[in-house]
Amino acid sequence: MNLARVLALAGKEAREVRRDRLYLLLAFALPLILLVVFAYGMTTDVERIGLVVIDEDATPASRRYAEGFLSTRHFVHADAGAAAARGEAALIDGRARVVLWIGPHFERDLTAGRAVDVLAQIDGAFTTSARTIYGYLEAINAQVNAELRAEAAAAGGAALAPGAAGLVEPVRLQTRFLYNPELRSVVTVAPSLLMLVLLLVPPLLIAVSVVREKESGAIFNIASSTVTRLEFLLGKLIPVVAIGVANGLLLWLVVIVWFGVPFRGSVPQFALAIVLYVLATSGLGLLVSAAVRTQQAAIIITTITAVIVAIQFAGMFAPLETASPFNRALARLFPAADFLAIVRGMYLRGAGIDVFWPELLTLAAYAALVLALAHALFHKRTAA
Repeated sequence: MNLARVLALAGKEAREVRRDRLYLLLAFALPLILLVVFAYGMTTDVERIGLVVIDEDATPASRRYAEGFLSTRHFVHADAGAAAARGEAALIDGRARVVLWIGPHFERDLTAGRAVDVLAQIDGAFTTSARTIYGYLEAINAQVNAELRAEAAAAGGAALAPGAAGLVEPVRLQTRFLYNPELRSVVTVAPSLLMLVLLLVPPLLIAVSVVREKESGAIFNIASSTVTRLEFLLGKLIPVVAIGVANGLLLWLVVIVWFGVPFRGSVPQFALAIVLYVLATSGLGLLVSAAVRTQQAAIIITTITAVIVAIQFAGMFAPLETASPFNRALARLFPAADFLAIVRGMYLRGAGIDVFWPELLTLAAYAALVLALAHALFHKRTAA
């Protein structure tokens, strides 16, 4: 081994690294970005959970019981009116994850020394979060019961104290998990993977396709021909969108048949959501292709971005509304969260366009924005 040759080659490689800005970015900035992103994203805290209270008693005792939940950092009040149907509607459209149903005669039964049953309906679409929410509800209910027993022990305290004196559990909390009663993880994970796969494959295909033209030099033939920028991009976009939509429908069928997750929504409406989402993610691939010059770089950036966004900032394992403001703001930069809400809503809750029209409009606007931006950036690259 010749040490001089080794040092010469190492010096040459170092000069190449200094000249390649993307390599420098991947070498030094990427570790810092990953550390910060995963530190913010990998949190097990479930806070600010939307809670609908249906209080049919409307007495000081029932209001005090409900306040025991809303006064904590875990729950926030989601106003849906007093009707039970409105409470379930809040679960379907994602405004709430829990409905607390306090029946009539709550205060009267407690005062008379009779145990009272309260029903808590929990959204089971997020299995891990549902178990956590169940733990919160049980703990807070136990705390309320302890306070009632303490009042009973105090000589003549509140009006409820005499009635609660002989009860081990004055308020019995009955819980039900909606949409996924058995809390099977596959019911949540399998449909969610449609979001991840369609966030990864279409942008990867189109980014590699465009960058391959740059590497081979064929892009200069396009630049010197009568083919317009729009024609070139549409020629690249249409096959990838067709492949992405076909993949999406195939995956939809696999989730139903192979994993046994029933689909309760409308197939045409779901197909529309897939088309809009694939257009949006393909536009992200065009943006990547405008920023890099090698296929390897396109593959790395597209893959890392898709995995990080899907796992950390789309609400795949926990409701997005329970995330920090930073995470929620970052999630708005990508279409994954809106599509995931549609996927879960249609699979598990049977919701349709009447519920998810804001998400569909957001996907359409996002697709139009990224495709327009990709068109502008491609013009700058070819002009150079």
